[in-house]
Amino acid sequence: MSGDPDKKVLLLFDCLDWRLHPQLENYFKERSGDCDLCVTAGSIKGLIDIETRDFFLGQIEVSKKLHHCAGVILTMHMDCGAFGGSAAFGDRASELAHHKEQLAQAREIIRQAYPEMKVDSFIIDLKRDGNGWLAVPEAVN
Repeated sequence: MSGDPDKKVLLLFDCLDWRLHPQLENYFKERSGDCDLCVTAGSIKGLIDIETRDFFLGQIEVSKKLHHCAGVILTMHMDCGAFGGSAAFGDRASELAHHKEQLAQAREIIRQAYPEMKVDSFIIDLKRDGNGWLAVPEAVN
C-alpha cells in the first residue's frame, strides 16, 4: 500500500518496446507525477481483446486499491511490432488511423468500467536520434 494515503498516481499503459524506455516514464512523470506501469506487448492490445480484457481492467483495480489511482494514460507507438510494425499498414496515415481507433476503443472500455476515471491517450512517434531513439508523445482526443 502507498506510504502516503493522500497521494494519487496515474496508471500508464505502455508497450514493452525497448525504444520507449525510460523516456516515456520520465516524460509522464514530469508531466503528470508518479505513475504505476502496466507494460505489455502492444500496450493496450490486451485491453481491447475480450479474452484478456479482465486482466488489464484488474491492473486498474490494483492501482486504485494500492496507490489511489486517479486516472489512466493510454499509449500506442508507431512501428509497434505487436501490430506488425509500420510495414503492416502500408502508409503512415493508415497506421495513425488504426492507432487512434484502438485508443478510442480502449478509452471507451475504461470509461464503461470506471466512469470516474480520467483517461488520456497518446500516440508515440519514434525518431532516430544518433545511435538511439527519441520517443515523441502526442496527445490524442
